[in-house]
Amino acid sequence: MTITRTNVETIIVARVGALMRLEGIDLDGTTVDGTNEDLNDPIGVALRSMGESVADISSVSDADLEVVAEADFNELLDRTELRTLETIESNFKLVDISTGPRSEKFSQMISFVQARKKQLIDRIEKEYGIASFEAGYIAMDFAEHDDE
Repeated sequence: MTITRTNVETIIVARVGALMRLEGIDLDGTTVDGTNEDLNDPIGVALRSMGESVADISSVSDADLEVVAEADFNELLDRTELRTLETIESNFKLVDISTGPRSEKFSQMISFVQARKKQLIDRIEKEYGIASFEAGYIAMDFAEHDDE
C-alpha cells in the first residue's frame, strides 16, 4: 500500500484544517484533492526529516511519497502536522481585543497550537526519534614492508 498526496492532505486537513481556516491565518484548510499548495512545505519537510528527498520542494507529488513504507505513514503524518502547526503559528496575526464588556482572547488559540506542537514533538522524539545523517570514513593506513 502506498500513501498519496490526497491521503496526506485529507488527514492533515481533518486534524488541523479548522486552525488553517481561521481568519488571520489565511491557509487553505479545505482542499484535499492533492493540490493544496499550503501543504507542499509541511509534506516536503516531513519527508526530508525522515531522510527522504523530493523532486521539487514547491510541489510535492505522489511519486515523492512512494518511498514511504506503510510502517512509516504515522510518522509522515505527525511530522507533516507539526510543520503545518509551525506554519499556522508563524502566520498568526490575531491579538487579544477588549471593547467595553466584550473581549476576544485569540492568545488562547496560539497557546493551543503551541501545546499541540509540544505534544507532537514529544511523540515524534519518543516513537520515531530525530532523524539525522552521519557519515565517516575508515583510514587504512598501512604499508607493506619487505622484511629481507
